[in-house]
Amino acid sequence: MKRKLLNKTDLLSIGLCLLSILPGLMVYDRLPERVGIHFALNGEADQFAPRAVAVFVSPLIIALVQTILCITTNRMQKEKEISRAEKVIRYVTPTLSYVLEISTLMYAMGKLTNILTIAGILETVLLFLYGNYAPKLRRNTFFGVRTPHTLASPELWDRTHRFAGVLYIVAGIFCMFLTVMEANPILLVILLIVTIGIPFLYSEILYRRMKKAGEKKEIVDTEP
Repeated sequence: MKRKLLNKTDLLSIGLCLLSILPGLMVYDRLPERVGIHFALNGEADQFAPRAVAVFVSPLIIALVQTILCITTNRMQKEKEISRAEKVIRYVTPTLSYVLEISTLMYAMGKLTNILTIAGILETVLLFLYGNYAPKLRRNTFFGVRTPHTLASPELWDRTHRFAGVLYIVAGIFCMFLTVMEANPILLVILLIVTIGIPFLYSEILYRRMKKAGEKKEIVDTEP
């Protein structure tokens, strides 16, 4: 039986994305005519848009992206029910929508001077979140360390994601330290890229070891 394009969890997460318009409505009259919507690595806004775009268009775009992600995930998944880990991941985008919207509004009103701190906190939370739920992810073609080898082998998938879970927790600790120390934001970017890349490298190394071990076992079993 095919899964629906959008289930109740999907609709709730999309609705939450749309509700991120509310903070902007509450302070709309206090916002400047043009609001910063993109920030450079020094924490200062380098691209601006009319306040209506920041308040209304941004949440609508995020809700659209969430809708596409949900539909794509449901079409690619064979299971009728999504796991608890996948449900939690569904709410990452709405949470980011609220944090980004509120941070943008606070910066526009002069109540937030260092938006890079928010970026560091977000990265830290996401690393801890993924580190906690990565080992619980079922094999799928949308979330996680998806390679031909991990998708073909339940054992390789599980071992890779257990490793990724520990790695992301450790990376989250480092990210939290760098954020508190107000380190160069480039270091946060490098940390994220390296943390994402290592599990893919680990899965390939583990696959080769498992394949080699399997070949040795096959040779032993066929010896007279």
